[in-house]
Amino acid sequence: MRYPDIRGLVTAAAIGVAALATGSAANAQTELVAASCFPQGSFFSKRFESVVKQINEQGGKTVKINYLGGAPAIGSPFTMVQKQAQGVYDLVNCTGAYYQNVVPESDAWKLLENTPDEIRANGGWALMEEIHAAKNLLPLGRIHYGTPFHLYLGKGKSIDKPDLTGLHLRVAPIYTNFFKALGATTQNSNLAQIYALMENGTVGGFGWPITGMRPGWEEVTATRVDPGFYDADINVLVNLRSWKGLSDKARKLISTVVMQMERKAVNVDKAAVANAVKKQAEQYTIVTFEGADRKKWLDTARDAGWKGVSETSPETGPKLRALFARE
Repeated sequence: MRYPDIRGLVTAAAIGVAALATGSAANAQTELVAASCFPQGSFFSKRFESVVKQINEQGGKTVKINYLGGAPAIGSPFTMVQKQAQGVYDLVNCTGAYYQNVVPESDAWKLLENTPDEIRANGGWALMEEIHAAKNLLPLGRIHYGTPFHLYLGKGKSIDKPDLTGLHLRVAPIYTNFFKALGATTQNSNLAQIYALMENGTVGGFGWPITGMRPGWEEVTATRVDPGFYDADINVLVNLRSWKGLSDKARKLISTVVMQMERKAVNVDKAAVANAVKKQAEQYTIVTFEGADRKKWLDTARDAGWKGVSETSPETGPKLRALFARE
């Protein structure tokens, strides 16, 4: 697998910043470099790619987006936002789980129980903007909302209560604390490795949003565990220096397109989840926790999630919980 020459990208980004500083005076089109933390063309990149397409169609001589593609083809998803903060990329489509190394509080995005509109009204979004600004970043919009994660298990693996003792599971940072809290041992990997790890029995299961399952995973998956937990948080981030350098017209266009996608996502994701539930009922055995077991499953997920945020961000973590959660 060949990765792009980062030195070239940094040079391109530097040229882009220079263009931002002089573009309005010269009436030149500003070009922004964009990338996704997910594979190009995949479920969690498609909406961002639609945003890029709309901006390019409407940008005229004001702004153009040069979309380089997604991880892992262009690099690790765990360093994408780190490079963005340094100026390699201007716009990035990513989940908070992949950039806690830059903004530890990004882990709270998954715990959002209020809608994006509600946290824009109650100050939660503004707090996240303030936190991100310290790292030269700005969250522009959330383009997936209402998509829960589930635990998926391989053949011969099943549970009948919220106890993961004895299970070795593939994880991403978003739910590692939760699975460990219920007794699982864990192993990190990128999504491209999930099929092989399941096929050869290295792991007995994995967590993933109910939508966006990769083709072929159904061959190595036998069971889905309900209820779902957390929320698939896919946000559009912009390099703050680049953003400040744009013309008012360019910022308005980008903001409008992203916000249109954010508001559309609430209904689109609801329909997508319903379709996935129907399809997976034919593919997998569904284990559903009820009563006290359901409460333990969901309470453990929430508490483990917020505990992780508060441990890494003791000052801002509780503030985010007060604005994000419905308690």
